[in-house]
Amino acid sequence: MLNENFFKTLTILYVENDLELKTEFSSILNKFFKKVFIANDAKEALIIFNQCNKDNITIDVIVSESQFDDFSGLDLLTKIRTFDKNLPFIFFTESNDIDLLLESLRQDVTAYFMKPLNLDEVLKKVQEVCLTKKQEDEITDSQNEVEDYLNIINKVAVVFIFDVEGNIVYINDFLRELVKCEDEDIIGFNYRIIFHPDMATSILDEQWRVLQSKEKWQGKSKYITKSGAAFFSNCTIIPVLDEVTQELRKFISVNFLTTKEESEKREYKKKVLFNLQETKRVNKVAQQKIDELEHMLERYKGYENVVEYFNKQKVSNIEQYSELQKLENKLKAGRRRFEQLTFGVNDKINKISILTADMRDSEEKASKKIVKVSEEIKIREAYILKIKDEIKEKSLKIKDLEDVVKHRTEQLVEKKG
Repeated sequence: MLNENFFKTLTILYVENDLELKTEFSSILNKFFKKVFIANDAKEALIIFNQCNKDNITIDVIVSESQFDDFSGLDLLTKIRTFDKNLPFIFFTESNDIDLLLESLRQDVTAYFMKPLNLDEVLKKVQEVCLTKKQEDEITDSQNEVEDYLNIINKVAVVFIFDVEGNIVYINDFLRELVKCEDEDIIGFNYRIIFHPDMATSILDEQWRVLQSKEKWQGKSKYITKSGAAFFSNCTIIPVLDEVTQELRKFISVNFLTTKEESEKREYKKKVLFNLQETKRVNKVAQQKIDELEHMLERYKGYENVVEYFNKQKVSNIEQYSELQKLENKLKAGRRRFEQLTFGVNDKINKISILTADMRDSEEKASKKIVKVSEEIKIREAYILKIKDEIKEKSLKIKDLEDVVKHRTEQLVEKKG
């Protein structure tokens, strides 16, 4: 099952010269991965890889066709291995070239796929190798961290190791410096040799009994240097067991000095250790924030295109506004013509009324005139209604245009904000 959240943390370099396959595969990769670099051949891929190194961009996996002219996929793999021995590198190939396969394996190719490709299988393999690489990196980081801690402990604590017989097999630099002796003076001897004679035998016997029961022993200890001086410590002895048989293998003794001077020194070292841990924690949090910001920046990729689009819309809106003003002027002219026409009609009606009053003596003639005038009035009224409909339609268009202009303006204000 593909882990899409994990893929979103990865950057891939995809190298392919088959246009159809590249188009199909790259569209899928862009949906899954945080960042996708695409190269048409191995030379271009090497240039992209080197530039990413300069820009501190980590490429997590390379997926490449194996066959190119002049500079092959195998040449690319060889060059990459000079920079990174563990970077996951996956080959695609159309041939069953055994020599190519063997040489790829010698160069530590991670996986090998024959065309035609099953994209799901390729993505599963990419996920598998990247997860493995991540786990290996985490183990390496943990080992480095443990090594840092051990180095600090080596500077602030007395450490020695003795076997199941009680013979010392290791002493650290701090102990060597304190007792002022050579390794041959201590290593190979029973660990009780470094305890001060004042240490009661009963305490040492009880200590040994506890250790033989595979339990940890803790207590105060007094040691003696080669010159006969004494020093005191808070001692912890830990039994180490065989992972399979659970039998005792050895014992590790860790001692923190209890003199005032050494206590102050130890406290200082503890602060150093804390600062180291805190620095690593802060760096980890900072890296997470960087990754989150990079992911957010990906979301705003192409913002300049959006700005260009809105600038074009702004120009279009200005042109539409100009057209709107022209329509308003035409509407005003139409209203003036309507008022003039209405005035003319009213004037004619008045005249007809006067003529009707004057011509009552001739009913037939007046009736004919009235019919004619009535028909003319109906035509005028129909024309007036038509003009009113046109005015209403244009008014609606003007309102729609005003809404569009208002909406576009609000969009521009929001984007600028």
